[in-house]
Amino acid sequence: MNLFRKIPQKIRTWKHNRKDPKRVFPHTHHIINIAFSVGGVDYYQFDDVFNIPYERGLMALAIYEETRMNCSREYLEKHVEVMHELLHSNQVDIFKINQLNEQIKERLNISFDVSLLYKLASVVFFDKNENPSLYEPEYCDKKIAFWKEHRGVTDFFLQKPLLELIPFLQNVDFDLETYSDLIDKLDKIHLERLRLSKSKN
Repeated sequence: MNLFRKIPQKIRTWKHNRKDPKRVFPHTHHIINIAFSVGGVDYYQFDDVFNIPYERGLMALAIYEETRMNCSREYLEKHVEVMHELLHSNQVDIFKINQLNEQIKERLNISFDVSLLYKLASVVFFDKNENPSLYEPEYCDKKIAFWKEHRGVTDFFLQKPLLELIPFLQNVDFDLETYSDLIDKLDKIHLERLRLSKSKN
């Protein structure tokens, strides 16, 4: 009978050790905590957000700035490229220039861009297959797609670790899912305008 009593304890210990951040990431000197699970995958975070490896830390700062501006670096690069072409064309099209300027103003005035919040989460939270010292954009894109596939926008962002990262989401008084869809559509419209403005020059 004693043998049967010990088996569950062994199983519990194995499960605990399997998720223990020290065992998952044995080569880091930073303190890492388990943050949350999505679709059976555990995600971790550094205990001190101000004391993380420099490469991941620099990317976190860059993405935080994008989040603050509601504009990714890629979008700004496209905008600058198109504006340059418009301003240096034989016939300067004031209407197009004004339209693209209004787009930037629109982006600055939206509450927040959900896709950039996902991007910020992808740098702060990592799984056992990632090197916690580095940031791999392609892997993080797959991670974001996995999150979206296994959890709705509201369920994902209202988890405690996400609310600690993005505290203003606690006070959002509208449907996050609908808002996310609207911002995605707005983003597509803006990118399409940029593409069309570029293709006609």
